[in-house]
Amino acid sequence: MFDPMSPEDLARVATLEAEFARIGEERMKDIGLYNHALKVEAVGFRRWEDWLAGILVTPWFMNFVMLPTKDGQITGVVGTKTHLDLPRGDIIFTIGEVDDSGAYLSSSLYSPMGRFDVQAVAVTTAWAAVDKYFKVPEAEEPTPCNERL
Repeated sequence: MFDPMSPEDLARVATLEAEFARIGEERMKDIGLYNHALKVEAVGFRRWEDWLAGILVTPWFMNFVMLPTKDGQITGVVGTKTHLDLPRGDIIFTIGEVDDSGAYLSSSLYSPMGRFDVQAVAVTTAWAAVDKYFKVPEAEEPTPCNERL
């Protein structure tokens, strides 16, 4: 179902993780929504079609993130919304951009991160969430109605 990640893919995810760690240190750590019990961690990233997809845990948010692997995949303006059809269904993303990683798509799971006391709980939550984006929802069985005979 998923293509293996290349060394270049792994490097891109590591770069994204490092950039957000730097953003945390330089811009976020002194604001109220920063959870000092947490650190930046990329969780469950995998190659899906022409994207690198996974959860980015930070001390201020947990987002499902899609990194493009080809030029021109993201065409909108930073800060605007776009849709992407995943196996789970249509997901709304916000277009973002950081210096070294460039444009990316993100969909918020949690923000702020005050509900997470320790890194392990945040990462476990991220692992539980990431696979759901790639599973087709099961169709509900019709509920039988009471028919009169």
